[in-house]
Amino acid sequence: MIISILLLLFLSFFPQSVHAIYDPLSVSNNKYGIHIAELTDLTDAANLVNSSGGDWGYVTLVIQDGDRNQSKWQELFNEMRRLHLIPILRLATHPEGDSWKIPQKEDAKRWASFLNSLIWPVENRYIVLFNEPNHSKEWGNTINPEEYADVGLFYASALKEQSPDFFILPAGCDMSASSDREALDASEYIRRMYVSKPEFFSQIDGWTSHSYPNPGFSGSPYASGKGTIASFIWELQFLNSLGISKPYPLFITETGWTHNEGKYKRTGLTPGTVAGNLALSASGVWNNPKIVAITPFLLNYQGSPFDAFSWKKLNSSEFHPQYAVYQKLSKIKGTPNQRESYRLKESLFPDRLVTNSTYTLEGELSNTGQGILDSNNGYAMTVNGPQKGFTYVSDPLPKLEPSEKGIVRIHIKTPLEEGVYHMVFFITRGQKQVIVEEKDITLIPPPTMTLNVQIGWKKESSADHVRVLVYDPNDTLLHKFQDLSIENGSLSITGLYNMIPGKNYRVVVIAPYYLPRQHIVMLKEGRTTLTLRRLLPLDFNNDGALNVLDIPALLFTRPNEVVSRFF
Repeated sequence: MIISILLLLFLSFFPQSVHAIYDPLSVSNNKYGIHIAELTDLTDAANLVNSSGGDWGYVTLVIQDGDRNQSKWQELFNEMRRLHLIPILRLATHPEGDSWKIPQKEDAKRWASFLNSLIWPVENRYIVLFNEPNHSKEWGNTINPEEYADVGLFYASALKEQSPDFFILPAGCDMSASSDREALDASEYIRRMYVSKPEFFSQIDGWTSHSYPNPGFSGSPYASGKGTIASFIWELQFLNSLGISKPYPLFITETGWTHNEGKYKRTGLTPGTVAGNLALSASGVWNNPKIVAITPFLLNYQGSPFDAFSWKKLNSSEFHPQYAVYQKLSKIKGTPNQRESYRLKESLFPDRLVTNSTYTLEGELSNTGQGILDSNNGYAMTVNGPQKGFTYVSDPLPKLEPSEKGIVRIHIKTPLEEGVYHMVFFITRGQKQVIVEEKDITLIPPPTMTLNVQIGWKKESSADHVRVLVYDPNDTLLHKFQDLSIENGSLSITGLYNMIPGKNYRVVVIAPYYLPRQHIVMLKEGRTTLTLRRLLPLDFNNDGALNVLDIPALLFTRPNEVVSRFF
């Protein structure tokens, strides 16, 4: 027993990290997406993948190491959030000569820090670790699967250390490449990776496939096996043959046919045939339940070497037929997980409120999550508290994107009964509830106020027909007490409903023929005592102010009346 206790204590010092990624197929998922090269094409991409009943489709895009501009990419992610697009971000280095520079381990932490600084549109942060490394041009003119596995594992670990939300995907391989000086057969490349670093395959969270319909990007949509539109099936089977049993969600980040209407004429299919092949694939091979995303290559490319893949016509705002066919494919409404989080600058609920009172409570709310807070999208503000005697009415929520701030307001009517009541402030959407604030408030009887007031220089300060006005911190008139009397320099006010103990209020005392006096006072629970400055009998025309109109009024006032107001 002692050994067991010591073991538990030892393990408590080394808690395992919690994997925050979720299986994207565990929620409603719109698998259709597109690969883009131009970041200005996001709207066209959204119109394509979120059509025909679809929502939250995917976009694959590339970021080079010289393009780590936080403000630029944050605005792109913000736009993708608005358009309901899920990014699949492929990391890239930069060209050196006629090849891509080999990623360096010392750059991994810079990548991880930069990518973690962004507010992503959804919880899962899909990262592809570089591109087709079984081609020497993609890996510094070398073929080195052992090095790729080692570097890839280092990058995956660096990303996971920054955030468990990173969903790591390996580079897609060219499944049609043969082994020569320029490339290595994908099966041999993957096998050598596994022999060198089997732990790499445990660290990745999904599988990336470049399932091109070869040969010549013109193969049949019915073909199967390695190097076809169905390469991904062969790849998963090959992984199993190596002893890798992890059930990888599948991401087809590149696929598609070339057409014969590019800028540089090549053999290829007509755009109409390409469109037909896409439709056949959608009704056939792409119905595989393991597929998370299909992002055909390429929405828009206006020059060599990818003009023959481009779905957008050259020098035109129009698209080839495959765009319309893909757009019309039946899709589903994706509901990816988004982290919902909100923070109040200060407590919305005071510690104490007064019974039988009406309040408008407001506070500054910050959106610290990933979603766009918007009443038009089903978000609502709710107070869950005692129902007996309470009434709650909430104003519409402000529209807040992540990191934005706005004012929330709720109107509350309190009951007659004193006591302690538990209040919970929620942001709701459908069945989901996010607690913003939870606290106990105490309902107390209405406070009272004693005002010490000196009337002129009278020995016994007394006056009738006195008015007292009470204003809240926003200068809204809360109370107007009339026909009160000051007796022996004292005036009492009761029934201070609708007020909050601990807040400052402006109190104004107005006596006939005396200039008004005001004072800012913090209201206490129970009784608050306030001493005002002396009331001066200089308001001869009784209009509440000292001005030139008081001069004629003084001339028509009997001297004994004037003196009686002073002494």
